[in-house]
Amino acid sequence: MSPRVDLPQLLPYEDRWQPGIAAVIKAVYDEYRLTWDPDDYHRDLYTIQETYIDTGGFFSVLVLDDYVIGTVCALDRGAEAEIERLYLHRDHRGRGYGRLMTDHFLNWARNTGHPKAIAWSDKRFNDAHEMYKKMGFTVVGDRVLDDPDNSPEWGFELDLSRGTP
Repeated sequence: MSPRVDLPQLLPYEDRWQPGIAAVIKAVYDEYRLTWDPDDYHRDLYTIQETYIDTGGFFSVLVLDDYVIGTVCALDRGAEAEIERLYLHRDHRGRGYGRLMTDHFLNWARNTGHPKAIAWSDKRFNDAHEMYKKMGFTVVGDRVLDDPDNSPEWGFELDLSRGTP
């Protein structure tokens, strides 16, 4: 008999996940030597209900053995659905979990009638950029964030009005 392999579950936000959410995102920030700023730039991670859910979006966690290993959320920007806070702990990359979370976002965007999905991603996150491109997103611009690191980002979009890519 082969050993049981547990798979992570994508679950809706609950307050009990908040410490794990902050921990996994901070781990990615530490990995890339980015500045953690809980009082300003990362304040949304401590007000998830108000920032994402109460404004018409969602916040989900990828949980394995009761630990948060990934996050994904969305903001309703009118005609556009914006994916936010897509993070996956480095120990769990390369297994399709980033795509799983992005598909979750795209399903939400389609089900809520958004004709376009957008994503902004730090230019250092090359694996995420490749995933977005494989999923049909195209690069539409770049910007520099007003965060503690003045992080450069690529902008991506996907036309959802044409069906599933």
